[in-house]
Amino acid sequence: MIRFRPRVAQLTVGVCLVAGFAGLAFGQDTSPAGWFKATQVAEKVWVIDDHGNDNMYLVEGKTKALLIDTGIGMGDLAKFVRSLTSLPVTVVNTHGHPDHAGGNYQFKTVAAHPADFELIKLFSSKEFLKNSAQRYLNGPAVPGTVTVAEIEASSPPELHAIKQGYVFDLGDRKLEVVEVPGHTKGSICLLDTAHKLLFTGDNDNQLVWLFLKDCTPLDVYLATLEQLQARNEEYDRILPGHGAPLDKGFIADQIACVRTILDGSCKGEPYQSFAGNGRLCRYGRASVAFDPQNLHSRK
Repeated sequence: MIRFRPRVAQLTVGVCLVAGFAGLAFGQDTSPAGWFKATQVAEKVWVIDDHGNDNMYLVEGKTKALLIDTGIGMGDLAKFVRSLTSLPVTVVNTHGHPDHAGGNYQFKTVAAHPADFELIKLFSSKEFLKNSAQRYLNGPAVPGTVTVAEIEASSPPELHAIKQGYVFDLGDRKLEVVEVPGHTKGSICLLDTAHKLLFTGDNDNQLVWLFLKDCTPLDVYLATLEQLQARNEEYDRILPGHGAPLDKGFIADQIACVRTILDGSCKGEPYQSFAGNGRLCRYGRASVAFDPQNLHSRK
């Protein structure tokens, strides 16, 4: 298991436990050893393993491809993506944390929810990226990484605002933006109804962090989960930001977990992390780390 470890403890980074992709039924990793590994997980869909830190996804249509998240930014993601597809690539962030938006500087334009623009700008800053490089690139050389000089020479991307209902049209494939405030205020999922896939960022990991200062109150997150549950005839598989794919029934476990917190039947055990402390409750396959002072919205 690997955790993303920022140098500055007070940064509110939302990252969960990482699981491997060995044995996925659709396909096996065929990429060369290096910073990234790509595994086909559905028809024309590849998960890109960011050196054990997070999942990114490349979805290919007839005329365009969509890159979902950009990882921590220490690998040459733009080059790696070009090795997977020759189509023009649109880039989107599921949310603004540095393990999902850290590689934005390698692209000219990135789509995201405007509520997370400030997080994205913070974690796309050269200062933050150079600190990351000092941590990640100081050890033995790994093929496919960037250099500090390349970070220095980069420019931040233009951010394109997207909201609920926006559709990425890839020619013969469409992915709909679904707003899912909770882990961050601007978190989104991407729904591919035709292929029954839901790309969820950090909204539906087996462990979700809801104790960070940029998280919404827990009752807002519950409404998010219930919104996804109401649409569960439109997807069968969840492709999360960390860990292996999940079946759609997992969201019912998340809902039950959050409800036990809100009704007081689960007080939780102490939970500690580099980004802060909270309480942890579990139900079925779902775990939620939460702030007991941030449960209910102010009316």
